[in-house]
Amino acid sequence: VPVSLTEKDLKFIDRLTGLNIAVGIVALSIGALLGILQGLEHAKVFDAYPLLQPLIQTYYQGLTLHGTLNAIVWTTFFICGFFTFALPRSFNRPLRYPWLSWLAYGLMVVGIVMAAIPMLLNNATVLYTFYPPMMADLWFYVGLTVFVIGSWVVGYNFYFTYYAWRKENPEKRAPFIALAITITMALWQLATLGVAAEILFQLIPLKLGWIAGTDVLLDRTLFWWFGHPLVYFWLLPAYVSWYAMLPAQTNGKMFSEPLARLVFWLFLLFSTPVGFHHQFADPGIPEIWKFIHMVVTMGVGFPSLITAFTVVASLEVGARARGGKGYLAWIGRLNWGDPSYAAQNLAMILFVFGGIGGLINASYSVNMAVHNTMWVPGHFHLTVGSASTLTFFGILYWLVPKLTGHKLFTRGLALAQAWTWFFGMLFFS
Repeated sequence: VPVSLTEKDLKFIDRLTGLNIAVGIVALSIGALLGILQGLEHAKVFDAYPLLQPLIQTYYQGLTLHGTLNAIVWTTFFICGFFTFALPRSFNRPLRYPWLSWLAYGLMVVGIVMAAIPMLLNNATVLYTFYPPMMADLWFYVGLTVFVIGSWVVGYNFYFTYYAWRKENPEKRAPFIALAITITMALWQLATLGVAAEILFQLIPLKLGWIAGTDVLLDRTLFWWFGHPLVYFWLLPAYVSWYAMLPAQTNGKMFSEPLARLVFWLFLLFSTPVGFHHQFADPGIPEIWKFIHMVVTMGVGFPSLITAFTVVASLEVGARARGGKGYLAWIGRLNWGDPSYAAQNLAMILFVFGGIGGLINASYSVNMAVHNTMWVPGHFHLTVGSASTLTFFGILYWLVPKLTGHKLFTRGLALAQAWTWFFGMLFFS
């Protein structure tokens, strides 16, 4: 007998969504503050004015906290919350095992607290990449492990829910949002295998003295097995919104659902084996493997080009329905007065530059010119800092009112935030 969502189910889902997003916002707030402190530290402001010395003891402590809280904690908690909200509604059925969701949330919170304490005490200043032979406190690695396991459990509940829906609807095609979420969580499972192997079989045993040493190149490679697919774990939730939700905010509709489905399958296919392009300058990796990873990384650009076409076409349909005319004048008829829409459209514009920069990073020869330069944080902030985070802000501008039952305090402030972030990231990057 098919199962459908009840009011009780929706209350549970919304509460869990809100709790995940709350933790993510706290992490983002602390991480953003540390970004400001890093800038002041780098500009030698604290040398001239010692009384302004912040709580962070070193620039690299701040960098570790900033990278971990913003790139991993904020994004993962937001994505798990957003997906928890969207997947059951897409299927119109409750999560298969609600207790699994509580277990996952508990593991993620405990894990990040365990990892955060050593960072705050300056006992885990190993940067976002945590390469050996730099070593952090044991609890940093244990905490990250528990956190990742918790995020896996979130995905397991989604898979069980998908399977339950499929048993009830064997002849139906899965709704796009539910399929996209399931693929994204599968990608996350594959991506985190590398960092899990590095921590469990290399770093923790080394820290405990069970092994005499570790293979530094192997650990770098295992990290980047995780490190670059992580980018698509940030990006695909934004794609879920751009494809399935954003057009409706400007009176449009999805231009091509088959192309949208293809995009997610292509990302799952191409995204995992692309990490070596972060190691073009590393010795010990055969050039043929670097070449293969360059080709595969270029291949990831293909679904993004499909997205650029189909999403813009979806928005144009809506703009013309709102009275838009001409080849380009229709852009002015988009729903720019809605902060949720404006933030996401501005995020897409910034991602154009991030994507172009990514092609340069992926090129074996051109990459050598930008390797270890400020180009890299510029690119990084156009992806996670712009395409993902600004889109997540846009989603929150409709999601938080939905969860709380209250309108935004002020649409004007939300619009100002979106445009300020847009120009700030544009100039910075």
